[in-house]
Amino acid sequence: MKTFSIIVLLLAGALVGGAQEAQVAPGSSCAPGSGSGADLTLRVTPERGLVYSAGSREVVVEIDVEAGRVEAAHRGPMNLALVLDRSGSMQGPKIEKARQAACVALDQLADDDYLSLVVFDHRTELLIPPVRVGGAEHREALKSRIDRIRPGGSTAIYAGVSLGAEQVRAHLDKEFVNRIILMSDGIANVGPSRTSDLAALGRDLRREGLGVTTIGLGDDYNEDLMTALAEASDANYYYVRDAEKLPGIFSEELGAVRSVVAREIRIRIRTPEGVRLKEIIGRPEIECGGDSAEIALPEFFGGERRRFLARCVVENGVDAPIDVASVELGYEASGGARPEPQRQRARVGFTGAKDKSDESVRFEVARDVSIAQNCLAKELAVKLADEGRPAEAAKVLRGQATANAAAPAPAQIPALDVENRELNRSADALEKDKSLEGATRKRMQYENWQDKYQKR
Repeated sequence: MKTFSIIVLLLAGALVGGAQEAQVAPGSSCAPGSGSGADLTLRVTPERGLVYSAGSREVVVEIDVEAGRVEAAHRGPMNLALVLDRSGSMQGPKIEKARQAACVALDQLADDDYLSLVVFDHRTELLIPPVRVGGAEHREALKSRIDRIRPGGSTAIYAGVSLGAEQVRAHLDKEFVNRIILMSDGIANVGPSRTSDLAALGRDLRREGLGVTTIGLGDDYNEDLMTALAEASDANYYYVRDAEKLPGIFSEELGAVRSVVAREIRIRIRTPEGVRLKEIIGRPEIECGGDSAEIALPEFFGGERRRFLARCVVENGVDAPIDVASVELGYEASGGARPEPQRQRARVGFTGAKDKSDESVRFEVARDVSIAQNCLAKELAVKLADEGRPAEAAKVLRGQATANAAAPAPAQIPALDVENRELNRSADALEKDKSLEGATRKRMQYENWQDKYQKR
């Protein structure tokens, strides 16, 4: 499903006439589009410049953090544990491609990087203890161990990840990229196997500074579990139907995570008296205290971009322009220095004319709000379908398509029509089949994850 992947090309830089720019707080180190050369760039933009004073007086503020790109020569050292499923279902091309992918990962590492390899079925085995990758001769010796992987048995995912984490801890270093890559094609059926168990493990590892990238192979694995583990540890998730693509996925992942530009990121959002911070859309785990919220991220990679949507409600009766939210970005740069925090605020005006408010909509923020709302609708539809309530699930999808169609005229663009057709098509399938077939469910959830974390 193509959600909104082409909209950026259509709308980049497009702002509606009359909309007011996000305001930069005194002393800010990075104004929008300033190209300051900072490791991270903060941009704060309200969805519209003018709020309809006779309406809900609600405004969404987008907080956009983007990292600069890093040259390959400046990429940080790796401390990597591969955790590979060798259960019976991995017979044939799957295990062959898994071995190949592990060798690709090895080739991506520098001589001084650490690698360990854990394999699991109903038992776990440490095939390669933590070791420096070294030169060509040593790499070939490691590859010969990888070639010994043979399938058989059940699926002990929790134990495999736990053993992988032990290996990373042996050389845990703040200056390293400390990462576990888990690949599985099955459902956890040995040891702790609930989604909540793996999410709790992910949260514990994140607190230690470890991330768990998960790769679900085929159409038989538990996508809820794999997504939860990756999200809880603030890492990546991949859905791979074709084993042929595994080596490319491993290469893509290691290329992305080697370039750490910032750590210990803190985004602090505050609203003034009379403005309530209602929620961060689609992120219920981020607590909003009515007038403040803090978003903590363990690390940021070169070229990475993260956007958050803060829903604010102006509860007082003032109609003069106000700053509905102020945002502060602080972090530790890769070299250990702490740059001066960046600060910006989002300023809006008010109007008694609804058409003027709609005309002040900023396309790019409105697009991101629509993506977030569509994700929430699809998540709810999956939940309802799982509960055996397909008619209600279809109704949710059609309702979201209707809401999209009712958006202000400036937001009615071709890509929105495409998304609405997809929502209605999924609703048709639910009404016909009375359930979500495995591949369809995985695709919907994976696209939701990609949209939630701006990965496509």
